[in-house]
Amino acid sequence: MSDKKNLKDFFNLSFYVRLAVIVVVILLAVFLYCYGKQHTVYVDNRTIEIDGVSYRALDWAEVTVDGAKKQEYSPRTRREETVMRQKHTIHVLYEDEDFNQFEVEGEFSIPLNETQVVLSLPAFIAGLPEEDFITEFVPMSQQLGLSGSSSQPAAEEAVPSEFGDIMMSDF
Repeated sequence: MSDKKNLKDFFNLSFYVRLAVIVVVILLAVFLYCYGKQHTVYVDNRTIEIDGVSYRALDWAEVTVDGAKKQEYSPRTRREETVMRQKHTIHVLYEDEDFNQFEVEGEFSIPLNETQVVLSLPAFIAGLPEEDFITEFVPMSQQLGLSGSSSQPAAEEAVPSEFGDIMMSDF
């Protein structure tokens, strides 16, 4: 009988209040992680080759991501857009070689584990799937193999330890 009384004392009102507070904090953390996370989208208007097919850069385009400020793009242009949340809309107004204007609007999602992605305008306009026009951003130094974590130690130059070493060597 004492076991029932101990269980009854354990599951009292304060237990349920504490449990509710913990659940609310966990739900708030998940909500803020998904909807409050800031991402950088690099909108890129460069010729790209995907699966052996080349997609030419647009001659002129005006792009809006999530209704933000319109930005103009010419060939070989890359601009940065800072966005929140995982799902986004993009509106592209562009011209072809004959100066005919077209509008394309679509949605894209940023993977949860990515903070910086590159969106290829030519691939997006061509109607390719999201996996093809959204790629992970890789800094140029890593692309060229110039990262600071090389296995060979850098050659060190002799650096004077005090100003006196520099000044006294002239005399």
